[in-house]
Amino acid sequence: MKSDFFDYLPDGKKFAFWDCETSFRKTYYVSKAPNAADHNPGTAEAPFATISRAAAVLEPGGKVIIGGGIYDEFVRPARGGTDPANMISYEAAPGERVVLTGAKPYKGAWVTPRGWRTHGLGKYYNLRDGYDRDAKIYEGNFERDDFDKINPFAMVNCASQAFGGCEFWFHYTPNEADWQPFLKRRGLLFCDGEALTQVNYINQLSQLAGSYWVEDSGYKFFVRLKDDSDPSGHVISYTCRDQLFAPLLPYTAYVRVKGLEFEKVGNGCPGSQKGALSSFCGHHWIIEDCKVSWANGTGIDIGHESPMRHSNGVSGGTIVRRNHVSYCGVCGIAGLPGTPMGNESILLEYNTLENNCWHDIEFNWESGAIKVHGVRNSLIRFNTVKDNGYGPCIWTDYNNKNERICGNVVIGGKSCIMGGIFVEASDVDNLVDHNIVWGIHGNPLGTLPQRTSGGGHGIYEHDSDFLRVERNILLEMEGAGVFLNYGDPIRVCNGHGPIGQGHRITENIIAGCGRAYVMPTEKNFADGNIIGDTGHPAPIQIERVHVLYEMMDTRSARMFHEWEKKGKCCGITYSLDKDKMKLQMVFTVDDKQLVRDYDLAKPVDLQPVFDFLEGLDTSRYETRSPF
Repeated sequence: MKSDFFDYLPDGKKFAFWDCETSFRKTYYVSKAPNAADHNPGTAEAPFATISRAAAVLEPGGKVIIGGGIYDEFVRPARGGTDPANMISYEAAPGERVVLTGAKPYKGAWVTPRGWRTHGLGKYYNLRDGYDRDAKIYEGNFERDDFDKINPFAMVNCASQAFGGCEFWFHYTPNEADWQPFLKRRGLLFCDGEALTQVNYINQLSQLAGSYWVEDSGYKFFVRLKDDSDPSGHVISYTCRDQLFAPLLPYTAYVRVKGLEFEKVGNGCPGSQKGALSSFCGHHWIIEDCKVSWANGTGIDIGHESPMRHSNGVSGGTIVRRNHVSYCGVCGIAGLPGTPMGNESILLEYNTLENNCWHDIEFNWESGAIKVHGVRNSLIRFNTVKDNGYGPCIWTDYNNKNERICGNVVIGGKSCIMGGIFVEASDVDNLVDHNIVWGIHGNPLGTLPQRTSGGGHGIYEHDSDFLRVERNILLEMEGAGVFLNYGDPIRVCNGHGPIGQGHRITENIIAGCGRAYVMPTEKNFADGNIIGDTGHPAPIQIERVHVLYEMMDTRSARMFHEWEKKGKCCGITYSLDKDKMKLQMVFTVDDKQLVRDYDLAKPVDLQPVFDFLEGLDTSRYETRSPF
C-alpha cells in the first residue's frame, strides 16, 4: 500500500488538498489576565478581555492568540479571509485550555412545588412501572436576563423547517409516545457538570432520578437530583445560548479555528443546522484540534444552516481535522449545502466522535455523528466514531459524487435504522473502503418507512447505484455486513430514480453479522469477500422493498450469478479492546491459522489475509447446514 494510497478519489485523481499559507502580519491577544480589557490595543502586554473584541477588528492576514480560561460569550467574526495566503485565525495559546461556554450557573431560588402533580403514574406515558413516593422535587425560575437573546428552554426540538419532505415527521412514528423526543425543550441542565435527563411530563420526575421538566413558558422548571438532595447544595448550570462561534454574516470564508473548546449549548434539531461552532454558510474553513461537547442539536456545522437557504456562490472546501466531538444530541458534524456545487472538496479526517446522537430522534432523518449532504470530490477518512446513539455514524446524503469514505473506525451503534456507514441517493461512482465497523444494532421500527429489515447494518445505501464497497472489516452487526437497498423509485437523482445496479462488493471481511451482504438486484457484482460465521445458512441475499428474492451461500452465489469466484469462507474469531483500540482476528482453515493484530489508530492492511487464504481449499466452509 503506497504512502499516498488514501489521498486518491474514486476517479483515480488525487484529492485537491490545500492548507493555510498565511504569514500572519498582525497578531492580537486575548487573556484572562487582570490587566485585560477590551479598550486595550490587544497586544501581548495589554490584551483584550474578550474574543468578541478581537473578532470585531481582525482583518485578512491577522490572527488572535487566546489565553487559557473560560469565556462566556458568543463570538461573531465580522469578516473572513480572502484566500489561503490571507486567512483569519482564532487560536488557543500553546499549551493552554480555552473554553467557550454556553452555560451559566443558576443563581435563583429553589422552592417546594405547590399544586403540581409531581408524583405518580400517568395514564399513558410512564418511564417505569412504579414511582418513588419520596422523590424530592424542587422548582426553579429563570429570569429574562438569564439568557443571551434567546431562551432554549422556551423552544422545542422540532425543527421549524424540516428537510427533505420530513416536514410532517409525526406520520413516520407509529405511536404517539415516539413524538416525545421532538417535543422536549432545547435547554440542557447540569448538576455539578453532569447532564440531567429531560422528561416530557412532570410526574415522570418521580419515576427517574437525575431528571428535569420544563413548564410551557420555558422559565419555570423542576429538577430531581440523582440522590434526591437539595439543589442549593450543588452547582446547577443551564444553557443560556444556542451557539458559541458563528460569523456575523453568512458566506464568510477562509477562517481557521484552532485548539478551542466549545461546550454546552441549547441548539435545535435539523432541519436548521446551527452548530455550537458554525461556519454559517462559509467556505474554505479550517477547524482543527478543537473540542465540542454537549450540544443539544449539532456540534459543528459546515453547511448552509437551513434548507430554506440557497446561493450560487462557492461552497465547500472546508477542512475539519483532529477534533473531538462528544455528547451532541443529533449531529456531531453536519453540513447542508445550499448551492448547486454541494459540499465540494471537503476533508473530514482524524476526528474522534463519541457518545453522540443521544436524542432518540432518528425518524427526523438527520441524525448522525457525521451527517453531510451533497459530498463532491471529497474525502472522509481516518475518523473514529464510538458509542453512537440513535442513527448512523457516518452518513452522506443525496447526490454525492466521487466521494471516498476510507480508513474510518466505527465501534458501537445503539440503535440504527440504516447502517454504521450510509451513502444515500447517489448514482455515480462513490467508494467506501478500508473501514472497520463493529457492533451496529438495529431498530425494530426500521421496517416501516425505509424497509431496511430492521436496520443495524455495517455499510448501507438506499436510492443509489454504482457504490463500491471494498476491503472493509465488518463484525458483529445485528443486520447485514453490507445492505444495498433498492430504495424508493421516486427519489430522482440526476434524472432517474434508483435502479439497483452497478454496485460492487469486493474483498471485504465479514463475520458475526446477521447476514453477510444483501443486493437489491442480480445486476451487481461481488467477489473476493471473506465470510466467517454469520449465523445464517444462506448469508448472501437479494432483497428489495422488504421482499426476499434469493438466499444463497457462497457456492450458490458463484453458481447462479458468477459472484465470489475468488471468495472464501473460513473460521474467523476476533476480540476488540475498545479502550486501547486494538483488534485481534484469527483466520482458520482446517489446521492452519493466521493471527492478525490490528492497531486501529493506523490504516489496516488486509493483504496478508488474502495471501494466507490464497490456494487453500475452503470449500467445506462454504455451505452451512441450517440444522
